Amino acid sequence: MRMKSIQFLLFFVILFMFTACNSSKKSFSWDKEVAELTGKDLEEWLRKAPFSNEITKTDKDEFVVTNAKQVFPFIAGYYSPIQEINQMKDVEDTVIYDHAEIIYKDPTWGDLFLTATLLHNDEEVYLSESYSESGDALFGGTDALFDSYSAYLHETAVKAKHPTYKTGVYWADAADKSFLLGFYQKGQLLFEVAVPIKGSDTLATFNKLLEVKKSLGLQIPEWDKASFADLQVVETPSTFWKDPYYGLYLGEHLIDEVYLKVKDTPLTLQKTPVKGDYYFTYNSGKGKVELYTQLKPTDQQEPEFNKDHDKLPMYQNLAHKIYFDEKKNGAQVEGIAKVYFKNNKFLEISYQYPEGDEEAKKVIHGVLKYVKLLKF
Repeated sequence: MRMKSIQFLLFFVILFMFTACNSSKKSFSWDKEVAELTGKDLEEWLRKAPFSNEITKTDKDEFVVTNAKQVFPFIAGYYSPIQEINQMKDVEDTVIYDHAEIIYKDPTWGDLFLTATLLHNDEEVYLSESYSESGDALFGGTDALFDSYSAYLHETAVKAKHPTYKTGVYWADAADKSFLLGFYQKGQLLFEVAVPIKGSDTLATFNKLLEVKKSLGLQIPEWDKASFADLQVVETPSTFWKDPYYGLYLGEHLIDEVYLKVKDTPLTLQKTPVKGDYYFTYNSGKGKVELYTQLKPTDQQEPEFNKDHDKLPMYQNLAHKIYFDEKKNGAQVEGIAKVYFKNNKFLEISYQYPEGDEEAKKVIHGVLKYVKLLKF
């Protein structure tokens, strides 16, 4: 793909009439402290920040579109322990209740943003070390789809994780600009602010982050206590998201097409498979645990395949339906899981674990539940 540098920020703002009329969205339970902090209005809460010249301000029935993802590829780039959290909330979304982005072209500080997100559940989220976004045809025509915009985060010593909140300050590099990114999570509330570095004056930018924190009523002791030395990039980062997936079956485009969530488990891939195409195993202390995969042919298309298996227990991850069946065999539980792949092939996952070993069962079913396939 052609890489495109952004020498300066150019936002195109388009207004559309928008009316929210669907009330079937999953109900949300407000945390009392978060409700008091935000006034239950994320946008107005963010607008308390000490900046001017907002370019995303909307009237009641208007929806504003910007190319923020191309300018700030790292904006609201959150990950659960398993995968990226989709920011496109809709009536079917059970992860995000609300999300707000405020973009400024501040006369003093330049292009910057603040975001706030409310999750339905109190689940720890992570940031990634790198982000990439393709171009947007809405702003650059069809040729823009071949453009790529990247950003990289660098961890500083300003970080903490407590039972009630977590926080961190990061350097963010996007195109030819550097920012200080402040991140804060308090239960279901996620908050970010990114302010450009002016020349080499890191402290001036960090002091602006402190002003933002105060304006929004945030209590973050780690920010208050931070020194200039704390703002330097650490050699060994520890707070970023770690991809739990292992890729299998290299496709014709030299990209793995099957992904199993095994990196966060004791399962270890054996260099020489004892069984199947890929063989994973470990000893749980109560006995042998193993899992292996095979791609097998079928004369069925996916609808027929699923119909033939729809009486079995099933996990669904995105569009993938993973059917499984298991039974006790002596001291072991043995099982087979199947999911339709593509081109008249299905993935078969065979496994076993000691009967009564609940932790091993959790490991195996944690893999089955989150199988991902690249079908195109």
